[in-house]
Amino acid sequence: MIRRHMFMSALAATFALSGCGGGDDDSATATPTATPTPTPTASPTYASLPLTAATEFYTFNATTSYTGDPATSAVTLGAASTETLSTRVKLATDTAIATGTYVMDESTEESRFCVPTGQTCTSTLVANAIPANQEFIFRTDDTTTAGKFAQAEFLNNVVTAVSSTGVGPTSNTALALSRVSYANWWRGDSTAGQKRLTYTTWGYATTYADMPTTGTVAYSTLTVTGRLVSTVGTTTTINKVIGTVTMSVNFATGQVDSVLTLSTIPAGGGAAVAYGTFGVTGAIPVGQNQWTGSFTTGSPLSGTLVGGFFGSQGEQVGTVFSASGTFGGAQQRLIGVIVGKK
Repeated sequence: MIRRHMFMSALAATFALSGCGGGDDDSATATPTATPTPTPTASPTYASLPLTAATEFYTFNATTSYTGDPATSAVTLGAASTETLSTRVKLATDTAIATGTYVMDESTEESRFCVPTGQTCTSTLVANAIPANQEFIFRTDDTTTAGKFAQAEFLNNVVTAVSSTGVGPTSNTALALSRVSYANWWRGDSTAGQKRLTYTTWGYATTYADMPTTGTVAYSTLTVTGRLVSTVGTTTTINKVIGTVTMSVNFATGQVDSVLTLSTIPAGGGAAVAYGTFGVTGAIPVGQNQWTGSFTTGSPLSGTLVGGFFGSQGEQVGTVFSASGTFGGAQQRLIGVIVGKK
């Protein structure tokens, strides 16, 4: 309203001037004022992975739980859910695997991981950060409570390359992401107690003002990882999930469409087994840099997804998902994470 009032005042002044006599020269005309060309707003500068210092991030999260001993019986499955970017769950990552400390934390519990190189630490580095690895993995097993453990799996794009030792980042070009990363936090209270899984994605989020508002973008370089907990009869299986993803985002309307084609890896290793295809539809609220969605009718399980855009003009994406239901005669919980770029 302020700009409209100023415009009308200027317009009235113009009319007033044109109605006044300016001497005997009736041919005099006003010289139009040139309209200045607006200066384009520069895209902000974003920090980049791999990290150059220990850093804490807030995360998008997908969680589920189960209670019981998967080795001996069917477990009791908990709920599966997703959570938009939140201060409730956060993590701290470092640049040096041998001497750094890596922390997973939520409001009610925390796990700290490091390897015993000059530190008091009981974690085991299950998989190191080398270019051939997609992830580096820490695990801590409690020595006083049977079955109590904590495990953290980090995408191997956060650590700085060290040529002499072959330390990261990942050589997988689809996962050599500069603005977004992921982790999985898996922990258990005891052999028969509750176990909890939390997949997270985080990074350097696209600022609100830098979000695209026109055009449709295909994010074609995407990868997915997760876990499927399945019970049938007295049997429980917990399998790693991999797959391929397509994603199309219409920034003018805010619509997000995606398809996940998932497979599972048997617990003992071996070739991937086709699992199912999941359709996704979601939406970006006006003025936001994150989106929410759900699996469409016809998907093997029902569930939700949340995600965000990272880096200049939403160049990269991170999404977490969770789902539950009965598929192939088994009660199942599915959670995971998708990361990628245009």
